[in-house]
Amino acid sequence: MTATATFPHWLSEQKGRDDEVGAFAADIAAAGDFPDSGGKPIFDGYFENASPEEKARYDRAWSEFTASAQPSPTSDRPEGFGG
Repeated sequence: MTATATFPHWLSEQKGRDDEVGAFAADIAAAGDFPDSGGKPIFDGYFENASPEEKARYDRAWSEFTASAQPSPTSDRPEGFGG
C-alpha cells in the first residue's frame, strides 16, 4: 500500500470495502461537503454535531487511517500529519 496524503483521499480509496469503513466512506462521498484537507481538529469539528453512531464510524475510520499512514521519504512524520 502506498502512502496517502490526506484523510479524505484515504477515505475515497475505501469506498469499495464491504464493511463499516467502506459504508462510511461512501456516505462521506455522497455528502459532498466533507473538508478536502486538514488535520484531525478540522474533521473532529465536522462531526461535532453528528450522532454518536456517526462519530463512532468516524473514529473507526480515523484509527485505520492513522494506522495505515506511511512515513514520507523526506520526513519522519506520516504523510497527512502536520505540525
